[in-house]
Amino acid sequence: MPSQRIAFPLARRPGGPDVKRLLRRIELEYQTREEAEDIADMIAGMLPDPQVGRLGLVELLLNAVEHGNLEIGCALKSTLLLERRFEEEVALRMAREPFRSRRVHVRVGVAFPQVEIEIRDGGAGFAWRDVLAAELDASDRPNGRGVALVSRRCFPTLEYRDPGNVAIVKLVWPQ
Repeated sequence: MPSQRIAFPLARRPGGPDVKRLLRRIELEYQTREEAEDIADMIAGMLPDPQVGRLGLVELLLNAVEHGNLEIGCALKSTLLLERRFEEEVALRMAREPFRSRRVHVRVGVAFPQVEIEIRDGGAGFAWRDVLAAELDASDRPNGRGVALVSRRCFPTLEYRDPGNVAIVKLVWPQ
């Protein structure tokens, strides 16, 4: 069955309540990259800049699946992408244990005007301090700059909890 995009606009309708002021918490879990995109669409509607927010969320949510739950490291992903075997490897891992049972958990907490998003995968974590400090150089690799880009352009308050399998984004709505 094809994936269906979820729209979750939080714009205020005339005379209606300002929904973002009523929202407190949403908890979600997902497994696939397609579901990650759907969740990014939904959560982005709760953010001050939905377009930039969606870009950052897609990167973080896909990383949680690919690098966290499926344990596809950065170097292996580069090789697989260059050899055009990445999709095949994702499908193989999704079909076998321990990968098949893993889910990514997303918690969105709102204490208007603040929004906190926590993304937790079932992987072992990664050297997040090094990745956040990485330069956005134009290397020959087809991947490996996403987290640094997200932390500089989308979510300046991106943090990780050790061992690196929990990403935390904090945003504030302008008053």
